[in-house]
Amino acid sequence: MGVQLPPRYQRNYKALSVEDQARLGEATVAVVGCGGLGGNVIEEFARLGVGRLVLIDGDRFDETNLNRQLLATEKNLGQSKVQAAKQRVEAVNSGVKLKIIGEWFDEDKGEEFFQGVNLVVDALDSISRRVSLERACHKLGLPLVFAGVAGWFGLLGVSFPGDNTVARLFRGGERGAEKVTGNPAFAPAIIASLAVVEAVKVLIGRTVPLRKAWLQVDLLEMEFETFSLE
Repeated sequence: MGVQLPPRYQRNYKALSVEDQARLGEATVAVVGCGGLGGNVIEEFARLGVGRLVLIDGDRFDETNLNRQLLATEKNLGQSKVQAAKQRVEAVNSGVKLKIIGEWFDEDKGEEFFQGVNLVVDALDSISRRVSLERACHKLGLPLVFAGVAGWFGLLGVSFPGDNTVARLFRGGERGAEKVTGNPAFAPAIIASLAVVEAVKVLIGRTVPLRKAWLQVDLLEMEFETFSLE
């Protein structure tokens, strides 16, 4: 008789094999930023069965987060985002091991933050910190899935050590375009799901089409276009 998946993961099969599920269960993923993008990413990793999550964010919820951030509620305004993320994961999947870091990402602490990590997801809204995050990941030999949203638009890609995709895409600037274009609820939810798709491919050893490339999403025209950096 073959290996049986626990009931909570049986609906993952056959999109994910038993071996794939085991790989996810053995993986450690760091999510940097627990806001609009990060909250959705964390939720999906927990439901998929990623074994350990490292959650990093120095921010707290305020009322402007309620329009789009999965983890934000009227009752937890003022609460640390990583604490809210911890409570949510524990409610969804108590089998997931957690490390929470209630600090802003610091490149100099990369080795400390990412100890034992297999993959990092960038859910930041600062371009300069996004570039420094890529440097820290590559210094440690870690793949990075990066994503960003702005109004009806989004982008994402995957950067392996040596690719320097983020640095090549984001040349200068301090904050993301969402400060100008707004950020409705549907945009981070969609882009976060696509980022999780690419992260899962990396973790289970599938081909990753968005390496040295990026996907540009236009939700107004419902257009999805991939651009290569080669």
